[in-house]
Amino acid sequence: MMRTSEPAGGPFQKHTADLSSGPVTYHIAGEGPPVLYLHSAGGIRFTYALDELSRDHRIHMMVAPGFDGTPPHEGVDTMPALADLAGEFVESVIGGPCDLIGQSFGGFLSAWVTVRHPEKISSAVLQCPSGFRPPHIPQKPAGSPEEMRSRMFAHPERIPPGEKTPQELAESRGWANYYHDSIGLDEALVALLPGIEQQTLVLHGTKDGMMPPESGQLLAREIPHAKLVYVYDAGHNIEVDQPERFVALVRDFFSRGEAFIVNPGDERAGVTAVSRQPTV
Repeated sequence: MMRTSEPAGGPFQKHTADLSSGPVTYHIAGEGPPVLYLHSAGGIRFTYALDELSRDHRIHMMVAPGFDGTPPHEGVDTMPALADLAGEFVESVIGGPCDLIGQSFGGFLSAWVTVRHPEKISSAVLQCPSGFRPPHIPQKPAGSPEEMRSRMFAHPERIPPGEKTPQELAESRGWANYYHDSIGLDEALVALLPGIEQQTLVLHGTKDGMMPPESGQLLAREIPHAKLVYVYDAGHNIEVDQPERFVALVRDFFSRGEAFIVNPGDERAGVTAVSRQPTV
């Protein structure tokens, strides 16, 4: 059963799907090959990059229960359980295998979805994923709203209209902690990464103030078909800081798959690509 309401933001329309553990809100836009988008700890954010991607992909932005005023689901209180819910969403709403994009918390979740439901994921883009911080690099405590914004964005002036208030963002991050208990390095997940067979694109901003470069390097080492790309002049949210570069990379990756290549000397692209043994 699916219910539809008025458009939520830009070309996206808001829907609700009744899954086995309860209702799941999602936003959908576009036509073309299906993409599941999993949001950050800040919850849903409508960006110009996603608007542009919806021109040639059908994007489903699933809201994790608890975020953005949605009710939690009984029994869905860990990252693996949330990944199983996302797998059910792919089967029930999308109706077949899809590409996957996850940002920060959503990138962490995307890795769990890929290892637990590989038959439902064609390829994955992990944008500055959390959950892979090496233990020798301490996690910075949450700072003031201004400090958090400067760590998240290299260009906060590019945040689209409708951004949540600091109070709303803090509440949203609380739901992320609810699922992963503020873990820095998910060792159980790391142990499963070598089993990922999908082509995987790992994106890291050169000005990311939340996750260190070593996190992306860990993923590039452990995932057999991973490609690590550093995006210049981007913070923890690349699609906000550098929307055109983000869209170009994701489109190229989804269309070319294993043949995906980025010229590291291309200043216009503003990216550096490495594959299995990345260095900055």
